[in-house]
Amino acid sequence: MKIGFVGTGFIAKVHMENLSEIEGVDIAGIIEPDDRRANEIVEKYGAKRYKSLKDMKSDGIIAVYITSPNRTHFEIAKEAIEEGLNVFIEKPMTISLKDAKELEKLVLEKKVVFQVGHNRRFAYVYKFIKEKIDSGDLKPYSFQIKMNRGELQVPPWVSNREFTGGFLFETTLHLFDMMRYLFGDVDEMYVLGKKSVYDDYDDWAIAVKMKNGIIGTFVSSAHTSWMIPFERLEVYGDHKMAANDEMEKVYYSVGNKLEAVVESKDYTKVNFRKKWGYEEEDMMFVKALKGEIDPPVTVHDGVKAIEIVDACYKAVESKKAYVKF
Repeated sequence: MKIGFVGTGFIAKVHMENLSEIEGVDIAGIIEPDDRRANEIVEKYGAKRYKSLKDMKSDGIIAVYITSPNRTHFEIAKEAIEEGLNVFIEKPMTISLKDAKELEKLVLEKKVVFQVGHNRRFAYVYKFIKEKIDSGDLKPYSFQIKMNRGELQVPPWVSNREFTGGFLFETTLHLFDMMRYLFGDVDEMYVLGKKSVYDDYDDWAIAVKMKNGIIGTFVSSAHTSWMIPFERLEVYGDHKMAANDEMEKVYYSVGNKLEAVVESKDYTKVNFRKKWGYEEEDMMFVKALKGEIDPPVTVHDGVKAIEIVDACYKAVESKKAYVKF
C-alpha cells in the first residue's frame, strides 16, 4: 500500500512513524519544497521526491496525507480527489466554510476514502469519557470546555490569519469537534471574542446550547503562557462528573457526598503517539483504505467543525453575538 505526503513537518513525521510500523504500508513519496526536510525523509524511508500529485498517482501511490500549512489544504485536497487519490487531511480541513462544503461535494462525487485528522477522538482520555456517555452510565446535562494556547509566536506565522485562517482554526478547532462528537450538533451560541494581545481575535467566551438541550460554556485564549492544563473538558451528569487534564489524566466521580471516591486513569507514561490518538487514527485510515471500515472522521465531520468556527468569526465581526444554526 503506497502512501504519499504533501508536507513533511512535525505532524507529518508523527504520521510517518505510525505508518512505518504498519505491515504492508510503504511511505512511497513526498512533495516538499524544502531540500533539507525532503532529503531527511528520502534517506529515512526510501521515499521518492515528487513534483506533482499526478506523478504520484501514476507511480501507484493510492493515498496522500496532506500535512502542509492550513491555507494550502483546500487546493491540494481538491487536486488529489480529482486525481482519484484517497486523502487523509490534517485539521483544519479548509479555512473557509465555502471550501469545506465544496470538498464534501467532491468527495461524495468521486467516492474516495477521505479522513480528517481530528486525533482527539482517539485519545485515551476522550475515549474514556465517550464510552461513559455511550454506555448510558453518564448522561450529560451540561459541560465546560477550555482550550487555550500559550502564545501565537512559534512558528512565527501562527498569528497570521492569511496562513492559519485564524486562531480558532488552530488547536481550538479540536475541541469544537470534540464538543460535537460527545454532545451532538449545535443549536445556538452566544459568542464573545476580542483582540487582547495579538492582531487576531485571541480571547473567546461562548455559551452553547446543543440540539438535544445540553448546555455548556467554551472558552479559548491564545496568550496563556502554556500553564497546564491548557486543555480540559468537564461533563456534568446526575451527580456524576467526568473531566480530563489534557491527554494525561481523566477522572470520573459518582455520588452526592463529599467523600465519594473518584476513579482516575493516568496516561502520563504512555507513548505520545498513542495517548494523543495518532496511532489509532492512522490505523483506522489504513483499514478504511482496505475497505474494512468507513473513515471514522468524515468529510462531513470536517465541515461541521468549520461551520462552528465560521459562525464564531461572523458573530464577532458583525457584532451580532447570537448565532442560530
